[in-house]
Amino acid sequence: MMVSFYVYDIGFLILFSLWVAWFLYKRRKNLKREMGIAFLYRTQVGVRAIDRFSEKYSKLLHKMKYVVISTGFVLMGAMLWLLGKAFYIYIKIPQITDIVKAPPIAPLIPYFPKLFGMESFFPPLYFTYFILALAIVAIVHEFSHGIFMRLFKIKIKSTGFVFLGPILGAFVEQDQKDMEKKKKGEQMAVLAAGTFANLVFALIFWLLLIGFFYAAFSPAGAQFTAYSTGLIPVGAITGLGSETFGENNLTQVDVGNMSYLLDDNLRTQLDPDKNASVLLVYHDAPAIKANLDGVIVQIDDVMIKGRDDLADYLDGKNAGEEIRVVTNIDGEMNEYDIILGEHPLHEGKGYVGIGFAPEGGRGMIGSFVSLFMGFKKSSTYYEPRWDGNLVVFIYDLLWWVMIINLLVALFNMMPLGILDGGQFFYLAILSVTGKKGVAKVLFKVLTYAILFLFLMLMMFWVVRVL
Repeated sequence: MMVSFYVYDIGFLILFSLWVAWFLYKRRKNLKREMGIAFLYRTQVGVRAIDRFSEKYSKLLHKMKYVVISTGFVLMGAMLWLLGKAFYIYIKIPQITDIVKAPPIAPLIPYFPKLFGMESFFPPLYFTYFILALAIVAIVHEFSHGIFMRLFKIKIKSTGFVFLGPILGAFVEQDQKDMEKKKKGEQMAVLAAGTFANLVFALIFWLLLIGFFYAAFSPAGAQFTAYSTGLIPVGAITGLGSETFGENNLTQVDVGNMSYLLDDNLRTQLDPDKNASVLLVYHDAPAIKANLDGVIVQIDDVMIKGRDDLADYLDGKNAGEEIRVVTNIDGEMNEYDIILGEHPLHEGKGYVGIGFAPEGGRGMIGSFVSLFMGFKKSSTYYEPRWDGNLVVFIYDLLWWVMIINLLVALFNMMPLGILDGGQFFYLAILSVTGKKGVAKVLFKVLTYAILFLFLMLMMFWVVRVL
């Protein structure tokens, strides 16, 4: 499905690009070029709908004004914290570039997980997903700006579309002089309305994602993520094998009467230039010796639906017993005859030697991810209940619409000059100090500080990767 859909998707990208070129050519008299690379097409589409919505729900919208402004501050604070966290990680753990190949500052473009080797972190971002998600995000964002403009009697000059090649955007253009006459709180509500709406829609699509997941997927196996590992002091090593063995090219390491294993990757720790004092090693366990791979779907005649099923079955097994493990690797079933080892902490108990990703996240980011993706256990493999290709397509589309809405809500409230968050920050400082000079200075200082962090992050990445 992957290859065939990529072919279709690239074909769709080409056709869509041709349509955009034709559209721009036919309406070239109504276009305005901005910054040399973007084209603005102004219309009055949606203005009446904005007026009707704003008038019909004016009482509710007036009450929501303070919620919208408060959410703007929360999103701004969260974005600044994430930026600072990224900067800290790149300084404290520069090896992060060995795992995450993508640059820390990069546009969200179609196929970026594939382009930057991040397919293990993200589902594929087809152009089809991208353009549908972008349409939802842009319309919701700009429509919400317009609603609050009309709520506070700010004139809307036009609505329209932004064309940046095949990438589309939307805008609602207000009368700037009319905007500046309004109270600062009203201006801040207008500026934060778009990101507030994106956050709301991120939550809506998150709920849709959960509902669809439970309706369309069922647990179908235990997904282990690693072989069992441990740490040993280099000074405690009493023996090191001179030859490799097994399919994984393993090397035996002895510490007294205990044996451990190194594969090709872990063996690089022995490089004298690294001067390692502690080694990460595999336990001498059956799983790595058998080169166990894939999702565990069956042991002997018992079907395994998840980690709990696996643990329940193995709890009754002793060291030395033989089991037959069936795994699923991309739809292909593989069988392994394994003699259980002895658990390093429980004498006599059977031991396979595999590890699982923790179900709970660590730190604020981990907790956030666990909160939003906790409905899907990381150690459980899920299969579609019906047409697999269609189910995966819909699930990934819902996921991307949710994520892009969330990313736009966060990024757009960054206190940077060209973003809504920049003007929002300026008005907030002006409201507190009452002095335009102070507000402008702080606005410029923060803008330059953020741009400096962006530059430093990119420099760290370039030095490490290139």
